[in-house]
Amino acid sequence: MAVVTLNGQLGGAAREVGQEVARKIGADYVDRLILAEAAKRVGATVSALAEKEQEHLSLANRLTRLLQTAFERSAYTGSGGDPFFGPGIDALLVHPYPEGDQEQTATTSKEVDENRFFEVISDILKDLAEGGNVVIMGRGSNLVLKNFPGVLHVGVIAPLEFRIETTMRRDGMSRDAAEKYISDEELARISFFKRHFKAHPDDPLLYHMMVNPGTLGIETSAVVVSQAVALTP
Repeated sequence: MAVVTLNGQLGGAAREVGQEVARKIGADYVDRLILAEAAKRVGATVSALAEKEQEHLSLANRLTRLLQTAFERSAYTGSGGDPFFGPGIDALLVHPYPEGDQEQTATTSKEVDENRFFEVISDILKDLAEGGNVVIMGRGSNLVLKNFPGVLHVGVIAPLEFRIETTMRRDGMSRDAAEKYISDEELARISFFKRHFKAHPDDPLLYHMMVNPGTLGIETSAVVVSQAVALTP
């Protein structure tokens, strides 16, 4: 069963390419927004999960089950919060990459919490990959799953102007706001990869292939990736 990871620069249309790839190969698509929704679901339905023994889980229930298991495994607990989730975990999941100073040490409470959060996300990504038939967007999934056989890792790049225009259109931002958002998130993305992987996210050696929707377009990029999936042993 196919497993594809896509990681790329903000506004580079990796999300759109990933969704189209998932449609073409008949796979589930998982990104930060879906994970955030699953986190909210767990917080509201933990007591009901044990009663939900279904042979074939929907994607939403599958993510819910994986999140519950992962948080139990890592003992991620917030003071005064749900035993499975610290306060605001859905907000952390929604954010592309946790903010943080590149030089921040692991002795601060913020860094310790982020490390636990990273462990949880890593467990979820591994469980999703083991289940197969999924396209996973972001979260350094290419490096978390680098030792998984049969996973195709795709890097997505695009010219800055394309990224700005995409962000303005997709998020309803002014040009100045889009430029700042891209700059801030790029620093956070680089910092995230440096802290957890000691790598730069745009290193082409971290991927099996790179696509550029800014020049190829979303449809052609998705076709190229889908064809590569079919050829991946």
